[in-house]
Amino acid sequence: MWMVIGEQRGTPAGPEERTAQFTHMAEVTRQSPGFVRGWWGADDDDPAVTHVLVILDTRENARALRRMVEENVTGVRLRTAAVGVEAAATS
Repeated sequence: MWMVIGEQRGTPAGPEERTAQFTHMAEVTRQSPGFVRGWWGADDDDPAVTHVLVILDTRENARALRRMVEENVTGVRLRTAAVGVEAAATS
């Protein structure tokens, strides 16, 4: 598995606007080939910054998502990385 890690600076938004923005981003990203799971959130220390972490099944799919975002979104910083270790909560 591969992850795309993103950070974007913009104008701080209110909770409803932020939820709408993240919902739209999730719906678009969910349609990407190889999509596994994703998370979107606002920075706790700087409300003008948002973060995203998306898991995809292959390097090629992660790179394709990164290219698509870079072509369509301004002011975004993206990285791709292989998932080295996965941990889950134990009951």
